[in-house]
Parts: sequence; structure tokens; C-alpha cells
Amino acid sequence: MSSRARILLWSPVALLLAYEFYLSAQSTLPSLPGLDFPNVDKLQHTAYFFLTASFATRAARFGEGWSPARTRITLIAAALIYGTLDEFHQSFVPERAVQLGDVAADVFGAVLATLLAEPIWKAFRLDRTIR
Repeated sequence: MSSRARILLWSPVALLLAYEFYLSAQSTLPSLPGLDFPNVDKLQHTAYFFLTASFATRAARFGEGWSPARTRITLIAAALIYGTLDEFHQSFVPERAVQLGDVAADVFGAVLATLLAEPIWKAFRLDRTIR
């Protein structure tokens, strides 16, 4: 795979992770209208990591040529590590709390993505290798 293709495929992942790091450094987070119910943050964590891991699945499977098993194991482990480091990072931010439930939601989002993203990318014909 060319370096151009690698950059195109992995850039959305890097940008989403960078934005996640930025958000976790904020004392207060923006709220979305209509999403004001108990534990909504777990849904947000799951959705964000689903999106991030979906792009990572595309890059790994259709760009790097990783096997489904390697993709699944790597992305779930990465979500666990990144989610844990993110909570550690938040422990230094005023008005933020460390919650293991957030890490569990992060990993759950990655698990869902490793199971569902590939068929979605294929359905939209975005499974072709970029050269």
C-alpha cells in the first residue's frame, strides 16, 4: 500500500483520537439537545469508539490487508488501552471523574465495530483498497 493510501485511510482514526484527547482535557463537555438522560455518557462513549474503530477496521482490513481476527484483537486491545489512558488523563482534569464504565463502553463500541463495520463498508462499496 502506498504512503498516500495509508495516510488517507488512517487519518480519520488519528483525527478522531486527537479530538477525543481534546475532549477529555475539558472540564465541561458540550451537550447535545435531547440527550439528557442518566448514563448518556456511556452511549456517547460507545458511539464514539464505534465510529473510530469503524474507520480503523476499514484501514486495517482493506488497506493493510489484516485478517479479521488480527483486526478484531488489535482494535479491541487498542480501545482498552486508549480508554484506560483516557480515563487516567481525565483524572488530572478539574471536575472530571474516572469511571471504569466509560472504558467498558469504549471497548463495547470497538467490539461492535469489529463485528459490524466491515459489512457496512462493503454495502457502501467502500471496501476497495486505495492505491
